[in-house]
Amino acid sequence: MLMFEGPSLIVALFVVGFLLIAAEVFLPGLILGTIGVLCLAGSVAMVFANYGPAAGLAATFVVGGLALVGFVVWLFVFPRTFIGRKIMLRSSQPPDRMAPEHRRLVGQTGISLTPLRPSGTARIDGKRVDVTALADFVDEGVPVEVVAADGLRVVVRRKDGLVQSAQTA
Repeated sequence: MLMFEGPSLIVALFVVGFLLIAAEVFLPGLILGTIGVLCLAGSVAMVFANYGPAAGLAATFVVGGLALVGFVVWLFVFPRTFIGRKIMLRSSQPPDRMAPEHRRLVGQTGISLTPLRPSGTARIDGKRVDVTALADFVDEGVPVEVVAADGLRVVVRRKDGLVQSAQTA
């Protein structure tokens, strides 16, 4: 059985740590990444224990520097790889692609089906719509008016325009 000791154990922990962190990209869940960070911390701790504070500080900077370089390389290279192209969004939605049914709701009235604190559900034009209250919490069963529609977000305010006081809430 091959035993690691001294410098070879430090290097093995260092290499395994970075490999586990790299594997976290493909197997998300924070388990491999956490074990990888612990391996890197263990290698730095062993350098501190075996070679003193100066070498330990140098090892800390090496690990941090390589982690930073690795992250920057991953940030620019990964999106261009086969896997990166498959799992990353390549374009954004233009802002004018707002849901047409939400656009026509502006100015219409309805009733809140759930308390809006600040978001909830209202019945507008006979349909259940996820809405967000503009300025205040709105109780269930209160008439509301649609004042804006931004993308998939529908903003409402109390129909009577009154602001609910903190004592009645």
